[in-house]
Amino acid sequence: MKNGDEGFNYARYARAIEEALDRLAAKNGVVDTRQIRLETSVPKDLLIEVLDKGIVDFPERIEEIVDSEEGKEWKR
Repeated sequence: MKNGDEGFNYARYARAIEEALDRLAAKNGVVDTRQIRLETSVPKDLLIEVLDKGIVDFPERIEEIVDSEEGKEWKR
């Protein structure tokens, strides 16, 4: 998936996030964006932008990703 104006490859970051989700421990089916940032080194604003696009596939065991600092959440 590419943004036509900039040619930015969001799918690349979505894959990195998905791979991190496969490795991360989920507490009651929830992962915090802080955990993903530590695992991937994807900047917070880009991580949120990718999650907002809805292109990240969550593993079965993860129901939700939350950003406790921003008060945002993304559900599978």
